[in-house]
Parts: sequence; structure tokens; C-alpha cells
Amino acid sequence: MLAILMIIFLGNVMFISFDRTNKNTSDENIDRSKYAGSATCAGCHKDIYESHIKTAHYLDSRPAAQEFIKGDFSPGKNKFVYNQWIEVRLEKKKNTFFQTAYINGVETESEPFDIVIGSGRKGQTYLYWNDNKLFQLPVSYYTPLNTWCNSPGYPTTYVRFNRMIPAECLECHGTYAKVEENENNEPVYDKTQIIFGIDCERCHGPAADHVAFHKAHPEEKTAKNIIIIKELTRQQKLDACALCHSGFRKPIQPRFSFITGDTLDEYSTTRYNPDSTSTLDVHGNQYGLLTSSKCFKMSNLDCSSCHDPHVNEANNSKIFSSRCIACHKETKHTSFASMSRKFQLNNNCIDCHMPMLPSQAITLTIDNSKNNVPDMVRTHRIAVYPEITKKILEKLK
Repeated sequence: MLAILMIIFLGNVMFISFDRTNKNTSDENIDRSKYAGSATCAGCHKDIYESHIKTAHYLDSRPAAQEFIKGDFSPGKNKFVYNQWIEVRLEKKKNTFFQTAYINGVETESEPFDIVIGSGRKGQTYLYWNDNKLFQLPVSYYTPLNTWCNSPGYPTTYVRFNRMIPAECLECHGTYAKVEENENNEPVYDKTQIIFGIDCERCHGPAADHVAFHKAHPEEKTAKNIIIIKELTRQQKLDACALCHSGFRKPIQPRFSFITGDTLDEYSTTRYNPDSTSTLDVHGNQYGLLTSSKCFKMSNLDCSSCHDPHVNEANNSKIFSSRCIACHKETKHTSFASMSRKFQLNNNCIDCHMPMLPSQAITLTIDNSKNNVPDMVRTHRIAVYPEITKKILEKLK
């Protein structure tokens, strides 16, 4: 059995505790009616839309359904065992999936899968509704080992269902949510005003006015009332990604009030020292690692230089390497000239210069083992890693 001591995913699945000194309410948010829904984009941008809905961003959160839940519910594989007395079984009752806790074989609590967080590329965690509050279920799924595992933030020795979900979680795993805080500073959501997944409007801004204008003026070919990414400054582009890819941030403004094109530091501040790369973990702070790189400092590189958010390019080293070569046409691996010709090293720049490194923040623990297994995450600090390169070349031989 596998237990997660902290956070198990990329990116995708990051939950943090409330900062009680800062309100998470969306009282100042843009009204939900300003959002058109990404499906409306398909009318004019069919190819981009159909490609984007296959990406991990778009699939990062969804209402729970059988086709979206990655774990195995078959007998013998549908349980997570804490110890000889306590286990959670993953069960299907009629048309709904549940996580049910058993202590000494007696059912103590059972809650449904209501929301799936994570595309499943690296893993998933699951939420359930209690009235208008959201809570995390105790068992998650870890893709690399194809197994159920303990959810981040929960104990590994006993079962709990009480981890409340703050607005910052949905801000990075969704496009929009209407959320306020009650008298106990607890987040209360409007279930009817949630837009799941990182969809078109998360980056291009609320599009209701854009859609209305172009329906009324079909002859107009210049995009109106929409954020055009290529017209943004480098820092504006970076800020749009850094909202969720620069580690935990301390909020200044209400959640979901930041819109692409805004200055991120006016909405939240970093919780790390950006001048010290030694403090940056490979999980969760791709922005900090990238901006510490020589490649970044000596060019106009931004996230979109390498990543096309409209296309699922995960794990395609050849495509990413081609973008390295676009700027490094004259690069020659003189020390490995014959090796380079034989194995076409230019088809895989990233394993040497952006290798998979162990996270110090994410540790996996296997039952009955004293060995901790770190999650391996690709670093975004572009550099020379001699020891890693040496190991790769040895394998190629």
C-alpha cells in the first residue's frame, strides 16, 4: 500500500490550509454572467477547441463520473488499508461511487465522489459536497504506481473525511467559482457558479461580451472584448502562468479576481525567496526555477516559448527539444560528438538539461517499508547537470 505524506501531483493537485488573515471571498469577482463557457469558442475556433479539451489543463477538474475516475474498483483492488483495523473501500452503489471507511469491519462513514481533481496524467484526488462546503476524500490515486494512496494532508494511520477545501485550490484547478466565507471563516460555494477545468476563459478572460459582439457583427475579423495573448508583455504572460506555477502565494485580493494581463504581485505575493534557487522545490514552482535559468535571463523566453497550451504534448521530448534547437542551432556536443550522431541527442535535450529530479516536498511511503520514495518531477531550471548527463550516456552505450 502507498501513502502520500504531503502532495502527490503536479500541478496539478495542490491544497493548502486557510490563511485566516486574508479573506478568500469572491465578493469583488467578475460576475459569472461575463463567462460564456468554452464550448462557445468551438463555433469560431473549432480546431483549437477540440485540441485543447484533450489537455491536462482542461481536464484538471470535473464533476465525478465513471469515465473520469482512474482508480480500480474491482474486488481486491478497491481498498486502501491503513492498518489491521482500519481501511477505506472504494465502492459503487447504484450509479454513484463512494469512499467508505471501515473500522474492525464496521462501516463508520461513507461519502460520494462528487468532483475529480487532476487529469490522471500523474494522479487524482477527489472532493465531496457537504451542503455548500467542499471536503477532500481520504483516498487519492497515484498514476505511476497505478494504485490508490493516502490523500495529501491526511494522516496515514487513521481515516478522516474532514479536510475542507479553500478557494485557492479551485482557483488553480478550475476557471471560476463563486465562493464566500461564513461567520466561521469557512468557504461556502455556490454549486451553480463553478466552471471546472482550466478552459479558454482562464487565460483569455471572460468571453461573454466577445461572443455577443461577434455574433452581432460576423463580418468583423478583428477580435474584440477578449485578451489576445500575443499582445501581452513578457511579464504579463509569465504572471498568467505564475498564478498557479510559482508555489504557494499569500493572497492580497480575493480569489478569482486576477485576470490575465493583470500584475500578479498586486493580487498575491510569493512565500519563497526568489533570489535563492536552493529553496525551490521541483514540484510546484516551475516559474521560480525557470526565471533562475541562464536561458531565461539571456533571452525573451517565457512559458509559451516551449509550451503550447492548446495541445497535449506531455512527455514528447522530441517536440520540446525542437524548441530548444530553435534558439541553439549552433550548439555542438563536442565531448560526445560520435555519441550525438549515433543517438541523435538533439531529439532529447530535456533529459540532460531539464531532468527529472526528486521532490523534497513530496514523499511517498510504502507500507511495511522504511524507505521513502520521492516523487520525480521535471525541473524547469535549465542548466548543465554533469552527473545526470553521464548516467544517460552510460545507458545509451
